[in-house]
Amino acid sequence: MDISRFIYQLQTCSIEEFKEILKGYDVKLSSSELKKVHPLLQEISLTWLVLGVPMPIQQKLINILGENRSIELFNQLKQKVPSTFREK
Repeated sequence: MDISRFIYQLQTCSIEEFKEILKGYDVKLSSSELKKVHPLLQEISLTWLVLGVPMPIQQKLINILGENRSIELFNQLKQKVPSTFREK
C-alpha cells in the first residue's frame, strides 16, 4: 500500500478499524486513549513526512496522553516505521 492511500485509510477509519491498524503494528493504546487520539487522524498530512508533525498536533497529543506517554508512543512508532522513513 502506498503512503497516500495509508494516510487516507487512517483519516477515514472508524475507531475499531484504527484499533486493528494499531494492532498490526503492535502499538497499544487503551480504549480511552484510542477514543481521544482517533480524531487527530483527520489532521494527518503527507507534508508531515517531509516537515515533521506540526507543533500544534504534537501539543494536542501531549494534552491527550501526557508528555511521558506521548514520548513513549513516538519511540514505539519510530521503531516500527519502514527504514526509509527513519532518521539517519
